[in-house]
Amino acid sequence: MPEEYTAYIGFEAEARTVRNYESLFVPGLAQTEGYARAVIKGVLPTASQEDVERRVQARIERQAVLTKPSPLQLWAIMDEAAVRRMVGGREVMAEQARHLSRLAEEPHVTLQLIPFAKGAHAGMTGSFVHMDFPDVQDPELVYVDTPAGDLFLESETEMRRYKSMFEHLQAVALDPSDSAELLDTVCAGQSD
Repeated sequence: MPEEYTAYIGFEAEARTVRNYESLFVPGLAQTEGYARAVIKGVLPTASQEDVERRVQARIERQAVLTKPSPLQLWAIMDEAAVRRMVGGREVMAEQARHLSRLAEEPHVTLQLIPFAKGAHAGMTGSFVHMDFPDVQDPELVYVDTPAGDLFLESETEMRRYKSMFEHLQAVALDPSDSAELLDTVCAGQSD
């Protein structure tokens, strides 16, 4: 695994709260194995099968933070494109939609969708993850994965900007119950 990715996994394992906005993907912490495999193959078309499987396994193992005794608080906001894009085929997407529906029922998980009808919004500039930690001495951080490399941001100015962006996304997104209804509609459509 790339050094930045292993650093990210370490931060995520220690975090108290993760606020994740995704414009094109289901967040890694909410991906099924089939979806993760299809995404990794699509994003890394020259990766060996061994590398793909290693990355899939790492992604699935990361999800243990959601089932530990004091689970990570996850607030994930996705653009509708993330659940509509046919990644891996209908069966994979139907399984992914059902998994998201189950995950949304967990008390420590909040899922919101931004429907296409909302038009332009603050998240269109790209995905990001904002983390805070149980120890107040640990600074909050924002992680941005870009084609030019992974960025870890920690300045107060950057934290304010990304917190504000996430608040705008929360406001434009459907509330969790309406998001669940849209997800059910997507799931029904994937099953046809």
